[in-house]
Amino acid sequence: MDVAQVLEDVLEELVSIQKAVNKLTTASVSGQALRKRIKDTHKSWLPIAGALEAGNSVDPTQLQEVSDFWTELVKLANSVKPKKQYKALLKNIITKAESELLHKFIKNSAIQTIGDTLRKRVQPVTDPQLLKYLDESIRCAETNCVRAAVVLAWCAVAYVVQKKLTSLGIATLNAEFAMMKANKGLMFKAFNRDYVFSADPDVQEAADAHLILLCRFLTYLDDTQYKHLKAALDLRNGCGHPTGYQPDPVKLQAYYADITQLVLLNPKFI
Repeated sequence: MDVAQVLEDVLEELVSIQKAVNKLTTASVSGQALRKRIKDTHKSWLPIAGALEAGNSVDPTQLQEVSDFWTELVKLANSVKPKKQYKALLKNIITKAESELLHKFIKNSAIQTIGDTLRKRVQPVTDPQLLKYLDESIRCAETNCVRAAVVLAWCAVAYVVQKKLTSLGIATLNAEFAMMKANKGLMFKAFNRDYVFSADPDVQEAADAHLILLCRFLTYLDDTQYKHLKAALDLRNGCGHPTGYQPDPVKLQAYYADITQLVLLNPKFI
C-alpha cells in the first residue's frame, strides 16, 4: 500500500465532506448519505493508521490524537448531531493528519532512502579524500542530521577548490587574487581583500566565498554556475551556525546535485 497516496486520498475526501457539511442550511447533519460517506472514509483510514503505527515515521502521540478524533466523528455519524460538532472534528482531523502525519511521513520516508540516492549521486567520485567527507555526510543524512550532512559535504567542495587553486602555484595564486582585486567588473568590484600566501596550507584560511569567486574569475565557473555554487555555500553557512533553519531531504538532494555537478565532478576541477 502506498501510504502517502492513500492518506492524501482520504484527506481529499474529508475536505469534500467538510465542504458539504459547511453548505448545509440545517443546524444538524441528518442526511444518511453524508454520514455514510464519513463511515466509508473511516474504513479507508483504518489500514493507514495500522501502517503508520507499525512504522516509525510519525509521532505515535499525534497518530493516536487523530485516531481519537476519528472515533468521535464516527460516533457523531451514527445519529443526527449538531453541525458545529462535525465542523470542529473535521477541521482537527484534516489539519493534524496533513501536518503531523502526511508531511512527516513523506519527509521521514525520504530520510530512509536518501542514503542510496546520495551514494548514487557521488558514485563517480574516486578521490579517497573526497569520499571520506561524503560518506560521513551521507551517514549524517541517514540519521536525519541534515544540517551536519550539508556542512560535511561542503568540506569536500572546499577540498577540491583549494586543491585546484594551489595547483596553480602560490606565486600565481597571489597574482590572480591581486588581478581580481583590481578588476572593476560588476561581479568583482566589491572584492577588496589582499591575499598573500606563503605556502599551500595558508589557502585554507581564505574565505570560501573568495575562493569560489576566484574560480569564477579564472573561468572555472560561468556566471550561472557561480550563482548556484554561491547559493550552496549560503546553505552551508546557514547550516553551520545556530539558526532555526532546518533543510529537508529534498533540499539536501538538490544541494548534492549542485555541488557534484559544479565542483566534485566538474572536469575543470579534476
